Amino acid sequence: MIGMSSAPRSPHIAVIVTTLGRPQLLDRLLLSLTGQTLPPAQVLVMDGGGDGRTRAVVERHAVRLPVRRTAAPHGTSAARNAGLVRLGVLDAAAVARPDPLGTLDAMLAGVPAVPPQPRRPLYEDVPLPVMVGAGGQAPEPESEPHPIDIVVFADENTWYPPDAFEAGVRVLAPPVDVLSGRMLDAEGDDARPGAGADGPGPLDARTVWTRAAIGACLFRTGFLRAVGGFDEGLGAGCDTPWQSGAETDLLLRGLRAGKTIVFDPEVGAFGHDPDAPGPAHHARARHDARGTGRVYRRYYDGYGCARVLVRPLGGAAKAAARGRWAESAWYLHKAIGRLEGMTGMLLPAPPQDAPRR
Repeated sequence: MIGMSSAPRSPHIAVIVTTLGRPQLLDRLLLSLTGQTLPPAQVLVMDGGGDGRTRAVVERHAVRLPVRRTAAPHGTSAARNAGLVRLGVLDAAAVARPDPLGTLDAMLAGVPAVPPQPRRPLYEDVPLPVMVGAGGQAPEPESEPHPIDIVVFADENTWYPPDAFEAGVRVLAPPVDVLSGRMLDAEGDDARPGAGADGPGPLDARTVWTRAAIGACLFRTGFLRAVGGFDEGLGAGCDTPWQSGAETDLLLRGLRAGKTIVFDPEVGAFGHDPDAPGPAHHARARHDARGTGRVYRRYYDGYGCARVLVRPLGGAAKAAARGRWAESAWYLHKAIGRLEGMTGMLLPAPPQDAPRR
């Protein structure tokens, strides 16, 4: 009997969700994952909230979705790396180590220097809910977990149209390593105006800042293995002053390694955080800008760093000329934060809110 050829299988997608315990937002996200025309093979909820509300949402959706919950380490980057280790995409020893504050940086920042430390455990297991089938019975455990081909990173304030993953997979064919779609607001408009104006195409070290959005990205696992995951010294909730920039840093490391990142406006995701502060929130602008400055220090020359400082200073001057003092102060804090990230010298700043994930 002649061997029968089998049709190529659909790629297995895993979604790593970071949450701080906002059940209504998590419910909306998981509902959108349940409705995908190409459903995910695994969903891992990294729970940083520490209460029973997230567990209840996960248990409710586990009837129809292969979702699991685990306690998350502190910081978005560490939580995402822990998810990658848990899924078998990364080995714990291969995770990208943070760029710690050196002695000079630490003296300027007024904090203790951080010598290299043994890597702590990336996550702590918690009892996971039992998946329950439609007939009320728990399904038989699989003999072998799905090998993961593609990873999506979603915050709790993200959700997806039904064809998002299927459309993304059509574009994410070799030699493409990462696909970024458009990030849309709750009304379906571009969350980053002008991001899709030039149409689809490859991204580089300049355009990756404006056209790549982590929640709208699909990553091949080979890319994540090559770059070692997220730098845990960057991003919301980390133990350094650099509270942003982890996602762009990941993509820039990939570009340096010769990986291909493309943008396609026909693929999209929604993102809206009802608790996010408005543009007049000077502390958020300052703290987020520090991470941006840190990333620019790593990857760009003096001219590139100067440009990223001049832009918000120009915005501050224009707003002041029109009498928009709050807007001018927001731009000024953004410029100061970027300078702090580049130099490692922290100046007095408005107090930061509770860290976001």
